[in-house]
Parts: sequence; structure tokens; C-alpha cells
Amino acid sequence: MTGPRRILDADAHVIEPGELFGRAGAEPAIMDLPPTTPRVPCGEIELLTDFFAAGCSAGAYLTCMDRQGIDAAVLYPSIGLFAPFAPGIGATDQRDRCRAYGEWIVGYCETDPTRLAGVGILPLLDVDLARAALAEGAAAGLCAMLARPNNLFGRALGSSEYDSLYADMAEASMVLAVHEGLGTGGTLGRDRAESFSIRHALSHPMEQMSAMASLMLDGALERHPNLRVAFLESGTGWLPYWLARLDEHAEWMADSECSGLSLRPSEYFARQCVISTDPEDRLAAFAASTVGADHMVWASDFPHPDAAFPDALEQFLVHSPDLSDLDLDALLWNTPLRFYGLERRFTR
Repeated sequence: MTGPRRILDADAHVIEPGELFGRAGAEPAIMDLPPTTPRVPCGEIELLTDFFAAGCSAGAYLTCMDRQGIDAAVLYPSIGLFAPFAPGIGATDQRDRCRAYGEWIVGYCETDPTRLAGVGILPLLDVDLARAALAEGAAAGLCAMLARPNNLFGRALGSSEYDSLYADMAEASMVLAVHEGLGTGGTLGRDRAESFSIRHALSHPMEQMSAMASLMLDGALERHPNLRVAFLESGTGWLPYWLARLDEHAEWMADSECSGLSLRPSEYFARQCVISTDPEDRLAAFAASTVGADHMVWASDFPHPDAAFPDALEQFLVHSPDLSDLDLDALLWNTPLRFYGLERRFTR
């Protein structure tokens, strides 16, 4: 364990009731996944017998956090990664599903607001409805709003069509949390592999790479210098390479497509972004040596099938022996606390 060091899980997941999303929440087919997809929470359901027997309640969740040595957590959806993005969904239906989840996660976190913070879901199909959802989430005390990185609605995350939304997010000091989930028809890899292993390996980092490229090279971070963006659940090792490649392309196209950029992509990242590591991320120290641990956060992904329980933290420390104490203090507590704006909520 880490002794007196405090631990903030920057990307954990709840198991929310499917009925929040109407019929879609009760339909397994809503997730476009291969039959071989792992579905057992934490890979061993026996470890979570008490948690599920308690209906995945907030009280039971806090007990699971205690078993892992986690002091506080920022909570993301599970079914909500898919249900609001069902094929053929209408804008108001999507808004209603996101709103129902937002109201539910606010109540869930009220069980202990000194340890739990919730993230809402942006209904990006209609930008005006997304702006309204943001305002509701900010007023309710959510610390971030989730957007999938995929090109689901005919526009990338860096599109100028989102400018009014991003201006609102920056003004409200709300984090744009970019989180992939697989399982939608537009996810990278769906058109080239049927196996879960290939689709999952491709989708999480490569969808994030695509979203990052758009947010930077399409100028969204230039136009919104106070917008904070978290890139989650995709590992960290690809980031130094990707920032270097984006820097090269921004310089190459400086007289044409990228003429409106005043900074290099790596500088936008340093000014506005963080990336999450995970329990088995063997490249965390490499990433920290490039972007700094003050731009990295740690996440357990509890209780999803690839999560480790109850030794997620221990696994991370074993796999990252080269991280200094200062780096660990940053990415395990100080960076997510500051980035999510939770200093007043999560106090000693």
C-alpha cells in the first residue's frame, strides 16, 4: 500500500439501473460486441458477491473502495457508455437518457460527497440540448461531462459546431471527459475485425488519438484555451509518440490547415489536458518523463471485466517501479484533485 498517500480514482464506474435508459437499457443488443466479449466484473464475480447482493449501492461501493485503499473516486457510467448512443436515437430521447442518468448519479454520490463525485453524459446529437445538459450538470454538482471520442454524429470533437458548448464548459469549469466504450457501430475496428481482442486493442487508444488530433489540429483548444480535457481508459504509452507526430504535422501544415494554431499540440496538452493510466500500465513512467505526472491521473476501471480487484493499486505500483514519490503523489491524488476541481469537496 501507499501508507499516508491519498488515492483518488480518476475513472471508476458505477453499475447503474438499466431502466434509467428505458427499453434500451434492458436490451443487450444495444452493445454491438462479439460473443467472446468478457463480461464478468473484475474477471471473477465471486470477489464482488457482497457488492452485487447489495444492489451495487453507493454504500457497497464505498466498502469496495475501502478494500482497495481508495480514498475518493470520480464515477463514470457503464450502461450509459452505450444506451444514449443507440443507432437511430432521436435528439430528445438521447437528452432524456442522459438526464435520467445525471439525476441518478447525483443522488448516488450524495451518499458521501466527500468521497464520491459524478460525471454526466453529453447528448451531443443536438448541441443546444448538450449545452442545457451541461448547465444542469454543473448546477447539480457534477465535475465533468462525458463525450465519446467516436465520430458518431457526423462531426469530430474538434468541430466548430461544438464551440458554444465548449465555451459554456470552460466558463462553468467543467472537464470534457473523453471516454471510449467500444460497442457502437461507429467504433474504430468494427469494420475490420470480428474478434474482441483486436477491436478492443484498436478502439480505446486509436479513438482517443483521433479525438485528440481533432481537438488540437481543428483548433478547438486554440479557440477555447480554458477548456480542460481528460483522455481516459486508453493507457499512456502512445501519448509521447502521438504528440510528437501531431507537432510535426502542425509545423508541416502551418501555412495552410494549421495556420490558426498559436501553439504546438504538445503545448496544448501541457496547457489543458490530462491522460489516465491504469493498474497494468507498464509505460506510465515513460509517459510521465515526457508530459509530467502533473498531466496524468490514475484509474482503476472498477468493476469492469478488465479491472483488478482488490489489488488494482498494488498492481500499478509493481508495474511502475520507476515513478518517483513526487510523481506518485501527483498522479494518485494532486493532479486529479486539481484537474476535476475537487479541492473543496475531497478534503483531508
